[in-house]
Amino acid sequence: MIGLGYQPSVPWVPTREEVIKTLITILQPRSGDIIYDIGCGDGRVAVALAEAFPHARIKCIELRKDLVEKARKLVRDHNLVNRVEVIEADFFQVPLRDADIVYMYLLTSVNQKLRPKLEAELKPGTVVVSLDFPIPGWNPVVTYELQRSWQRTFYIYVRGVSDQSLEPLERDKLLHEALERIRKGIASNNV
Repeated sequence: MIGLGYQPSVPWVPTREEVIKTLITILQPRSGDIIYDIGCGDGRVAVALAEAFPHARIKCIELRKDLVEKARKLVRDHNLVNRVEVIEADFFQVPLRDADIVYMYLLTSVNQKLRPKLEAELKPGTVVVSLDFPIPGWNPVVTYELQRSWQRTFYIYVRGVSDQSLEPLERDKLLHEALERIRKGIASNNV
């Protein structure tokens, strides 16, 4: 069953290498973190994340069969089958409750449809990174523009903070923790 139907509304656009490198420096996952790549295309971002963060697990969700096959081949070619799971599914149907970090490169209209799912399923403190397209109704904790690559923008959110769903003291604590990690990553990217 197809949920809200992302396939026809989100064309696959491969993420450029310099954008992936910047994403890697920004993320700073903790040991054991689970990172989701929603709408992962050919798996290039998921594989790069797995290689950069051997202590994290990656879940790569893609609906298009041809791209799923490419992603699975890439994962096999890089010997990452034990750490990267490629899920052939509509991401609206895949539970995200175990996510610590979510990365997505979708359209704003799709992000808006996805927002209720993120609010219902992500635990407080989950970092959500959206490339180029904001999540309507959420306030990013950091907006990072990558000048060297076609003016790309990372919108970085923290569940419980960006959606204002927690009490102020809880939000402040999560915000402080997330910003510490994000600042380290951005500083290492020489900005």
